[in-house]
Amino acid sequence: MGSLIVPVCLLLVYVVVLDERVHKLTGVESVYGLVPVCAVLSGVFGSLSTSLGIAMERDSGLLSRMWVLPVHRASALTGRLTAEAVRALIGTILITAIGLGMGLRFTHGWATIVVYVLIPPVVVVGFTALVMAIAIRTNGVALMTWLAAGTVALAFLNPGTTPINMFPDRLRPFVRTQPMSAPIEAMWGLAHGGPLSWPLALTLLWTLVLFAVSIPIAVRGYRSAAESSA
Repeated sequence: MGSLIVPVCLLLVYVVVLDERVHKLTGVESVYGLVPVCAVLSGVFGSLSTSLGIAMERDSGLLSRMWVLPVHRASALTGRLTAEAVRALIGTILITAIGLGMGLRFTHGWATIVVYVLIPPVVVVGFTALVMAIAIRTNGVALMTWLAAGTVALAFLNPGTTPINMFPDRLRPFVRTQPMSAPIEAMWGLAHGGPLSWPLALTLLWTLVLFAVSIPIAVRGYRSAAESSA
């Protein structure tokens, strides 16, 4: 619930405080950038919160008990990935509905809203895989603190509230390619108009890379945690 409340409150506060400033900078109402930012943050915060459950299951020995049950051993991983994707989808739908009440409209027609609300769940699949790979480690809590801090920093280094050309020259390549910028740009393009092919491709690329790198590590971590406390 907290992963949804915080982005919704952030959306409301940002629109009240920054709408006029963002409109002057971009010529576009701030809701077109803020809704994607808050939708992605909602999904990412939800993924971060799942690390607590993973640590509790590891420390309590629940993973070992699940390991010997007559179910597929991948179910623990696939279940979390599915749950986080569904939570991100529900959060995105709610935040988008609030955005519609604030003036968000879809230039390319209402059919694009389907792709629009599916982007954060896609992002969350890759990010959740990373969270699982880190949280299952014995020092996972400390590492998750660093990941959470980095995530918060990225929340302010994206084109959702500030155009990329307004960032210092040395920061622009990083802002343009960091994992949160591409989905935000893609959602902006779907709603207001703008580049779509590159942001969508980069969003999928980040998801695939995080998933491909993190899942094998998460599988080994789950197996090690289950067998060590068996």
